[in-house]
Amino acid sequence: MKLHAPSLASISLDQLNVGDAGLVDCIHPVDHTLAGSDPHLGRRLMEIGFIPGEPLQVLHKGFMGGEPIAIRIGHSTFALRRFEAALISVIPHPK
Repeated sequence: MKLHAPSLASISLDQLNVGDAGLVDCIHPVDHTLAGSDPHLGRRLMEIGFIPGEPLQVLHKGFMGGEPIAIRIGHSTFALRRFEAALISVIPHPK
């Protein structure tokens, strides 16, 4: 999996609000020292469509703690946990 540094204009996906849109900038590496971490999570996110340049939109956030986060990417909708969304850097579209 090829990773690169996030651009200066990017923020993590979990920081977007419902209705916000943007482009995937990069996927951050998973900290493998954390207990229970999945070393293949970054690759899995890319396999389901979170690749640099891909447009996305936040559709919904859960009421308790903002989790899960429903994301539309391409023609698919995915529910991500907050820590998964935090691994994805996004360049937000201006409002």
